[in-house]
Amino acid sequence: MSAIQLTAQLRQLLNRGYSVEDVRNLVPVPHEVLEQAIREHRLQEHSRHRDRLLQGQADFAMRLGRQR
Repeated sequence: MSAIQLTAQLRQLLNRGYSVEDVRNLVPVPHEVLEQAIREHRLQEHSRHRDRLLQGQADFAMRLGRQR
């Protein structure tokens, strides 16, 4: 299995709620592949959090605009 496929599968496990430690202990993969998957997962989570924050700010601004 290629590193790209392994990374995708590891990210799926992380997205399904497995902890980083669970994934480290469950799946015997090269360290660099595992760390890449963890890094990508964390970046994705950060991006989702930022998107939710921006959406909340936009919703608030829209509500303020309607009250005038």
